[in-house]
Amino acid sequence: MLLGFIWYHPKIFGGPWMKSLGFTEESLKQGNMGLTMGLALVISMAMSWLNNAYASHTEPGMSQFVHGFYHGAFYMGVPGALVLASNSLFQRNSLTNILINVVYWIVALGLMGSFLYSVAAPEVAPVG
Repeated sequence: MLLGFIWYHPKIFGGPWMKSLGFTEESLKQGNMGLTMGLALVISMAMSWLNNAYASHTEPGMSQFVHGFYHGAFYMGVPGALVLASNSLFQRNSLTNILINVVYWIVALGLMGSFLYSVAAPEVAPVG
């Protein structure tokens, strides 16, 4: 969610994102931000739980941060991004909107994986 705050800030990608959907800063204030942020937090926690499924395994010669990014981005981010892109096409979202959202989720889930893998206790292979 911290990445989302930065990514969708009006001075980063927030301006083009709002423009691609016809939003203004005033129109965004009309929604129930407490409910939106609360549900987004619950969804983020569920994604973290799913992303954490294999966080303790290691790959020889690879940092856990990089390994976690790989798993988060490619095993969760890419499939999610493909679903998001497909839905966006039917909603007739602009290419700008699709790219901003798809790349965000690949990066966000990659970073989530990086964090989870970095703090997980590595598996220890049995001796013998």
